[in-house]
Amino acid sequence: MKRGKAAAPNAGAAAMLREFIADIEALEEEKAAIAERIRARKADAKACGFDTKVINQMLKERRMDRADREEFAALCDIYRAALGMLDGTPLGDAARKRLMGEAPKPEEGEEAPSPAASEPSFDPAKIREEGMQAAREGKRVIDNPYVAGDPRRALWDEGWCAQTGSDGMEIPAAWRRKEKKKPKGEGDGDEGAVADGKGEEE
Repeated sequence: MKRGKAAAPNAGAAAMLREFIADIEALEEEKAAIAERIRARKADAKACGFDTKVINQMLKERRMDRADREEFAALCDIYRAALGMLDGTPLGDAARKRLMGEAPKPEEGEEAPSPAASEPSFDPAKIREEGMQAAREGKRVIDNPYVAGDPRRALWDEGWCAQTGSDGMEIPAAWRRKEKKKPKGEGDGDEGAVADGKGEEE
């Protein structure tokens, strides 16, 4: 009799487990179907001439709120400057203008602009020196006086980074990505591990 009484609860637990497993399997199938639909839509976008890598980045940024987006963009600029990826050449500016429709390709028979017209009207070395001087005065990299899209902005950043010896990682704590605080009582012993692993995921 004792065996029969013990079997009933076990049978109920087994039925509950089977239900959980069946539900999870059904959800996994739905997830796979949705993932396939997402891949198909990205393929459609690519066929229309859109860049899927940029689309993926836009999707990632749209999941951020405005403050996080601005912080992320600022960090990207700082890291690019530190790595020498912002050279401030007029060619880069011309490419931006072309994408924005500001520099249309000359029509056939129309005289193309002379090479001298594309040369910068400023001294790159002087702008870099401005950035270096700003760093010597204790100014922050975000104090760059030139607006986005101005080739002088990248040159100023490069000068600032060269003066400070920054490698893109020596950013003041206020300009690092802020760590999300966990509610009290959750993972009290794992706080260090979470903080260390956060940067790798993002």
